[in-house]
Amino acid sequence: MTATEGMSFLGHLMELRTRVIRSVLGVLVGFLIAYSFSEEIFWFLMQPLCASFRNQECQLITIGVAEAFFVYFKTAILAGLFLAAPWVFLQAWKFIEPGLLETEKKLVWPVVFVASALFVGGAAFGYWLVFPFAFDFFLNYAGEGIAPMPAMQAYFSFSVRLLLAFGILFELPLVVLSLVYLRILSASQLWSTWRYAIIGIFALSAVLTPADPITMLLLGLPLSGLYLASILVAQLIERARKVPSENQSA
Repeated sequence: MTATEGMSFLGHLMELRTRVIRSVLGVLVGFLIAYSFSEEIFWFLMQPLCASFRNQECQLITIGVAEAFFVYFKTAILAGLFLAAPWVFLQAWKFIEPGLLETEKKLVWPVVFVASALFVGGAAFGYWLVFPFAFDFFLNYAGEGIAPMPAMQAYFSFSVRLLLAFGILFELPLVVLSLVYLRILSASQLWSTWRYAIIGIFALSAVLTPADPITMLLLGLPLSGLYLASILVAQLIERARKVPSENQSA
């Protein structure tokens, strides 16, 4: 009997609460580290927008009295989340660890590293490659005679939505490979449904990104490539399994 099988439903809830609390505490530590640099971090977050202003002055406005304070506060929370990403993924692993085999438990650090790299890498991909196209599209869509005056809160919400969308969706290869490694899915099943998966990826990209086709394509195309690459890796995993079994049978 594994630890998971011997744990009641209430026990699972208590364990989940513990992991969530520890994750929140990790983000809180990251927040405390980042808060002193929140203005600099927000300025960094503004740069793709400012590049789209071209010859115009890049300036955001505040509508509410305390808007700037709360935007900087939320910026520190966002930075704290990225700083604590490895810790948060470690807590997620610890929650499912009791149900894993001993050989699977040894994968904790590679999985945490890959999950953190994909999350941060996805957000970086969105920031460096997608933000410039998206902001250039929206700012130039207004046409002549209309001066863009984005509000801090509106811009922050827009940016966070895209950053988290890219960060979370870039975890797709790790999820796919985990399901294959645990024998829940097989590479043949993934190949047989890859067309539907690609359609689903682009549909999800359309929901999570603004309504322009450029941003949707810039999210959907790399995700589709990652998904297909993960199927190829899944085939390698299955072939590696067959070698020991063939040796034992011989």
